[in-house]
Amino acid sequence: MTRIYQMNMAKMTLKRPATALLCLIVGLLVVQDVASFAPPALPPAVSSRTNNHHHHHSKVANPSTSTTTTLHATIPSWTYYSLAHVIGGTTGTPIVISGTKKGGWFDRIPKPKINPPNFVFGPVWTLLYSLMGVSVSRIIKASSPQSSFVLKLWYGHYALNLIWAPIFFGLKRFRLGFMISSLLVLTLGGILPLYHAIDPIAAYLQIPYMLWLSFATVLNYQFCVLNPTNGIGVNEAMRQADLIKNEEESGGEYTDDMFQSDLKNLQRAAAEYAGL
Repeated sequence: MTRIYQMNMAKMTLKRPATALLCLIVGLLVVQDVASFAPPALPPAVSSRTNNHHHHHSKVANPSTSTTTTLHATIPSWTYYSLAHVIGGTTGTPIVISGTKKGGWFDRIPKPKINPPNFVFGPVWTLLYSLMGVSVSRIIKASSPQSSFVLKLWYGHYALNLIWAPIFFGLKRFRLGFMISSLLVLTLGGILPLYHAIDPIAAYLQIPYMLWLSFATVLNYQFCVLNPTNGIGVNEAMRQADLIKNEEESGGEYTDDMFQSDLKNLQRAAAEYAGL
């Protein structure tokens, strides 16, 4: 029980920084929106005295003409853009979950030492996609002549971001994933100065994304090194996925087809090692 408690506390500790940062940023943005709120002016006071020489009457306002003030809570506009970016980012989640499930091909391949635990990626990407929406909202709100062009570049970058997971976890093409990840770093590096020229805060909010992209690109490269693609375009991830499929089809028995497949892979690996 003590071991389980320590593991749960470790997981919570890793999740807290991303959650705390998200709460801090959202809080600052809400304060900014509230600070710009001005309540409506109240109607002028009505004198309660009259100039009657015989009586002093209190003037009573007609209920039908009284004015009431209602404060309507408004949702900041960036909320919708953040939500849209987060929802879009979840399109690849089923593929990632399928690839990283326990006992799957991802568990069987060699991984870089810097590879974070699987549970880290969800909170991190949720935070990053939320910040993407905030930046887009600020660029739109700025109404700059360059906003339209910059947003087109951003949406192209965002689409490229969404196809990485299907390429890496779905098709298991690590080298193509590395190319896409490198392109994401380059395109974001071109977008940030354009963001800064329109709204500096929109650019600053994407610094965590740039840092994570750079880390993810290095991580992707190390996966390529540890799981090289052979001459026919097959890497260790693909081979393990095929083995798992054969095991499931054979009911867990080691069939002759599986033996022949392993033998061919060993012969191919030996030939590549010998430089033949």
